Amino acid sequence: MTPSRLSFLRLPTALLLAALPLFSQAGEFDLRKTEKTMTQLIEREMQARGIASVSVALVRGDEIVWKAAFGYANLKTRTPATPDTIYSTGSTFKSATATAILQLAEQGKLSLSDPINQYLGDSRVQDQLQSEKRVTFEHILSHWSGLRSGASVQPIWSRQLPPTLEEFTARLYTIRAPEEKWEYNNYAYGPAGLLVQKISGQEYEEYVVEHILKPLGAKTAHPVRPSPEMVELIAMPYAAGGSRGTPTPVPQVHFDVYPAGDLYMTAEDMARYLGAHLNGGVFNGQRILSEESVKSMHTNRFGSDYALGFWVETDATNGHTIIQHGGSIAGQRSMLRGDVDAKVGIYYMTNSDVAIPIDKPALALLRGDDYQLPPKRVGKKVDTRLLDEYAGTYRSEEGIAVTFTREGQELISRRGQSVSELQAESDDSFYYAPFDSVVRFVRDDQGAVDHITLSVNERAYKAIRQGKK
Repeated sequence: MTPSRLSFLRLPTALLLAALPLFSQAGEFDLRKTEKTMTQLIEREMQARGIASVSVALVRGDEIVWKAAFGYANLKTRTPATPDTIYSTGSTFKSATATAILQLAEQGKLSLSDPINQYLGDSRVQDQLQSEKRVTFEHILSHWSGLRSGASVQPIWSRQLPPTLEEFTARLYTIRAPEEKWEYNNYAYGPAGLLVQKISGQEYEEYVVEHILKPLGAKTAHPVRPSPEMVELIAMPYAAGGSRGTPTPVPQVHFDVYPAGDLYMTAEDMARYLGAHLNGGVFNGQRILSEESVKSMHTNRFGSDYALGFWVETDATNGHTIIQHGGSIAGQRSMLRGDVDAKVGIYYMTNSDVAIPIDKPALALLRGDDYQLPPKRVGKKVDTRLLDEYAGTYRSEEGIAVTFTREGQELISRRGQSVSELQAESDDSFYYAPFDSVVRFVRDDQGAVDHITLSVNERAYKAIRQGKK
C-alpha cells in the first residue's frame, strides 16, 4: 500500500456542526465552502507527503465551527482517525504553560520581572556567570534566559525514567546573561512548570486542567499522564512516506521537560484553548485570563518576534496580528495559528514527522476572504543531464540530510523511508513538498553543483553536497 492509494476517512455528518449558520454577521464566512475546500486541501497535502492522519479544528469567534479527521491513527490495524483521536501537542502547549504563569501573576502571587530563583527553593538554577541581571519569568517564557541543561528525549520503551521537574531545574545553569541573545529554549519551560506547582500549590497537570482546560470545555483530563482510556485513543507516530513511499512507525518518546510541550490532547481541546486567546481570554463563556494579560502574552519581547509562548507577527496583507506556534515530537506534528483581529484560528495535529501548509488557507476561509484552492502543482520539464548533475546527498549543519536521484524524467528525493518527486519551477529550482519549500541547486565558481538552499519553517538552510571534490 502506498500513500497515493490511502483512502482518507472522514465523518462529514458527525463532524460538521450543521446547526451553525452558513454566514456569520462578522463577514461572508461560508461554512460549506470552508469544509469542502479544507477537505480537498488536507487530502491533497497528505497525499503529497505520505502522512498517516490529520485531525483539525477551526475556531471562529466563540465557537468551534468545524472539526474533522482524515487517514489512520494506526496504519497496521487500519484504525481510522476521528476527532477524538489524541496526539502530542508538542510545543504548541508552551503558551498554555505561560498562561498559567500569567494567571498566578494576576492573583498577585508573582511579577513577570521577578527572579525565578526567588520561588524555586532548593531547585534554584545555577547562575554561573554572576550577571547583574537575574533570570526572570519574562526571560524563561520568551526564550531570553540564557539557560542550558542536559535535557533529553527518551524512547518510552527504554525504561529510563526522566528526572523530576525539581531535579531537572536544579541542573540548569546560565551560559550567557539574560537578554544577551534570543535562543529557542525548551529547557527554560521545565522550571516554568515547576514554578506553577510551587506557587499554586497544585501539581502541574492538575493545575492546567482545573484552571485552563476544563473551564474552556476541554475533555482531556490527564494530558501529562494519559489514562488507560486515553491511551486507547493515542495515534501511533510515523515517519512520513512521501508521495511515493510508505509511512513507517517510529519510537514513541517522552521529554524531560514536559511543560515545554509533551502533553496529549485532541485538536478540538487545543482549539478551545486557542479560542480564549482570540477572544481576550474568554471562551465557552468562561474567562481564564484578563484581556490585559492576553495582550501582554501577544507582545514580542526584547526586540525579537517571540512573545510569551507565541510567535507573533503582522499579516502583510491586512495588518492583523497573528499568533502561532508549531509543535514537533518524534513522528508527530501540530500547529496553532490564530488571527487575533478577526478572532479566527486553526489547530491541527498529525501523526507524521512533517507539517502541512493548511493553516494560512484556513484563516483566509474563516475570515471570509476570497480564497480559492490553487491548482495542483505541475512541474516543468528539465533536461535529464541537469537532473543527473543534481543527483547526490546534501547535508546541512543542522542535520538536515537528503539524497536526490534521477528516475526517468523526474528528480526524486529520499529521506529515510520517505520518497517524493520534486516539481521543477525552473531549471535549477524545485518545489519540495516534505518541507513545503523550494530547493535551489547552486553551483561553485567552476560551475559544479556545490550545495542546495531551502527554507524550513520560515528559516533558510544551506546543505552542502557530500563527497564533493
